[in-house]
Amino acid sequence: MVDNKYFEDTKQKMLLEGYKEHIETISVKKANYLSILYCAPFMFIFFSLYQMKYGGVLAIFDSISQMIILIISSFLLIVIHEAIHGLTWGLVCENGLKSIKFGVFWSSLTPYCHCKEPLTFNKYLIGALMPFIILGIGFAVFGIVYGSLLVFWLGMVNILGAGGDLMIAMMLRNYRKAMIIDHPSQIGFVAYQK
Repeated sequence: MVDNKYFEDTKQKMLLEGYKEHIETISVKKANYLSILYCAPFMFIFFSLYQMKYGGVLAIFDSISQMIILIISSFLLIVIHEAIHGLTWGLVCENGLKSIKFGVFWSSLTPYCHCKEPLTFNKYLIGALMPFIILGIGFAVFGIVYGSLLVFWLGMVNILGAGGDLMIAMMLRNYRKAMIIDHPSQIGFVAYQK
């Protein structure tokens, strides 16, 4: 589980330095709804591009083996998604990967990556969006350019899987000059602004 003591110590330090605390969290139910809403425009654009170039985007696959590959790959990419968050944030953290915690919220079977250090808006945002960029947009574009329906669908699955990250990015928009730290136990973050 995430280290709440470190979070509380960081909170006290930031408050003593004159920062104001803004807690930005969201319920799981609302997060699921909003994440689909934020993904929809991207998925629509990529589906339209694939459809214009090749047609038949809604034809799933030629064989059962391709469907099995999609399902297995999707589960593996969940782990890679969290690793990308961690590696990206680890590159910009003062303590590197020591500030990154990986785990699973077993009650919802949700893997997570938690950055314990406060980061600037840009550093936090880049770490939050990197899986969306690499696994979502990257796979979708590759699938369109090279005509790979399997890779295209992996891109779509990863865009959907990054819906929470897109939602967090939207929540961040009012905190461009803040220091941002992951909330240790809820979906969201805490922003510290002077």
